[in-house]
Amino acid sequence: MTRRKLRGFAQGVQVRRATPSDAQAIAEIHVASWQVAYRGLFPDEALDRLSVAERQAQWTQGLANSHSTIWVSEEGRRVTGFVLACPSRDADAPASQFAEIAALYIHPNFWGTGCGRALCEAVFDHLRQTSVQAVIVWALTGNIPARHFYEHIGFAPDDGRRDITLYGTTLPEIRYRQTLR
Repeated sequence: MTRRKLRGFAQGVQVRRATPSDAQAIAEIHVASWQVAYRGLFPDEALDRLSVAERQAQWTQGLANSHSTIWVSEEGRRVTGFVLACPSRDADAPASQFAEIAALYIHPNFWGTGCGRALCEAVFDHLRQTSVQAVIVWALTGNIPARHFYEHIGFAPDDGRRDITLYGTTLPEIRYRQTLR
């Protein structure tokens, strides 16, 4: 397993490829970050019902069978965040040229520590070794902290807009893009 120390911006943060043994930590981060980041966007009852056990089952299966690339960040020996990168799923951003960050979540206790940037850098470094020219990511329009984060690390909004419906709530999303070369 390769661990990589990152350049100065994320002191103490290491990034490595996720393994099936990370499923529980990823599930815990997934639920905790949703419950904080999406409070006020999705119904409280739906967020309060999110299940670590259900997410763990999904991530166990996903880590065993994934054609995507999943990394985790760590401080010490604690998993603090994860990112899932995959080929673009958008028709106007062909997978031969675009990758997508399909999930990027940091445990709320580690927001602002450089974990998100470190995970994105790992994705970018990996993708620069491929034919992919750019990376896209979708963010809820109302998730201002996430949008500021993506803009801070070099993503810019493009023409992509869509609505998603989860938990009986429909919300708009905006697509961001970053060129790798």
